[in-house]
Amino acid sequence: MWSGWVAQSEGSLLMRKYSGIALLLVFALAVMLVLPLAGCGSSTTGGASNSSNLSQEEPYKPVFTDPAEKLKETSSPEFSEDLYEEAVAYEPLLKTPGTQVTMGYWSSKGNHGSLVRVLDTINDGPATTPPRKAVWDEGATSSYQYPEYDTMLEEHWYERYVVKDGKVKIFGVTYTDPHPVTADQADAIWGRYSQRYADMAKLIRKATGVPVRAVCFVQGAKANRVFYKYELPELTTLEQSGDAQVFFAKTQDANPDNPADWITGTANAPTPVPAAP
Repeated sequence: MWSGWVAQSEGSLLMRKYSGIALLLVFALAVMLVLPLAGCGSSTTGGASNSSNLSQEEPYKPVFTDPAEKLKETSSPEFSEDLYEEAVAYEPLLKTPGTQVTMGYWSSKGNHGSLVRVLDTINDGPATTPPRKAVWDEGATSSYQYPEYDTMLEEHWYERYVVKDGKVKIFGVTYTDPHPVTADQADAIWGRYSQRYADMAKLIRKATGVPVRAVCFVQGAKANRVFYKYELPELTTLEQSGDAQVFFAKTQDANPDNPADWITGTANAPTPVPAAP
């Protein structure tokens, strides 16, 4: 009886063993059939689909805006409002009563990095009362760019006035520009952009109740470049209206918290380098 029970048990175990194997085979087969179908059912989220989409991305294409249209756009006060709202969307303190806002300006070699240092010193420093924030013509911080500034870069104004055999070269690729640009137009477009950036001071002062501090790194800047031709006249007007206080760095290492490092007032602006002939 014991041996019969053992034989019966072994038979049952054997049957369960083979039944289990059969079930595993059925499950494996189902998985093999279902997974490919599941992958085909997703056109946007599957890994294979993403790889396919990435491989089909179009190459970079410049934006060939008509310079006459851009000059009209950047001459409008609405452009200042657009820049300001883009900055506020990133940093609401720029619209908060009491905030001391610093607006940065730079021109000529070596001054770009100096201004970035000052922006980061103010924006990344310890919290203060009242709060302090700094912006520049590129964005609401040294790392966040205005969408309008990104568009300006995509339009490649300075690259487009360099024409050879009727073509312009951008990032090593040659194009036929449907709206040819002159050097004067490129300068004027960036100049108008800079003026509208400066005019943000009016909007900032109205919202915060505090005149902005305009800090300028312009050692070595030329008389015919954007700062002296477009930005300084605008800053002079803003200074006269009480919307801005203007400061010029004595050196590229100027500390935003050390008054001795700065020259005060547009009347005391550094003498520019003579314009190139």
